[in-house]
Amino acid sequence: MWETKIVEIREKVKESLEGLSFEKLNQKPSPQEWSIAQIVLHLAGAETRFLTLALESAENQSGGSGTDVDLSVFDDPAQKLKAPIEPSSDPKTREELMKALDESRSLTTQFLEEYTEDGLDRQSMHHHRFGEMPIWQVLELLGKHEQRHLLQIADVKKRIG
Repeated sequence: MWETKIVEIREKVKESLEGLSFEKLNQKPSPQEWSIAQIVLHLAGAETRFLTLALESAENQSGGSGTDVDLSVFDDPAQKLKAPIEPSSDPKTREELMKALDESRSLTTQFLEEYTEDGLDRQSMHHHRFGEMPIWQVLELLGKHEQRHLLQIADVKKRIG
């Protein structure tokens, strides 16, 4: 299910950037909040981290099966989460942001080409926030994370005008 949802969500992220000027992409709604460009860089960086963990764990056949972790924290935009790494505040063009999204997606594509849920049914990975989790659940993690930030992008667009 998440294999197809992550593709749809990523397309929505890319569509959300259409028609935005360089200035709007890089404008912060307030000094302590992220610009749309920073949100997109965060998404690309998170996907790279998530999928690198998943690929390394699958390759090393590490851990047990793990139990599904509760990812509902991503469903409530009012619940603020602290990102482990701040995205760069250097201004970015739309093309640079699209390239970052495409590069990070290549790891997800590699994961889906090399592994199946059945093939990973007894393997887990360690996530810094959720602990041990089934490797295959990385797709749900990725999808919920991007959905959350898609709402954030819409909110920033509304607030910066």
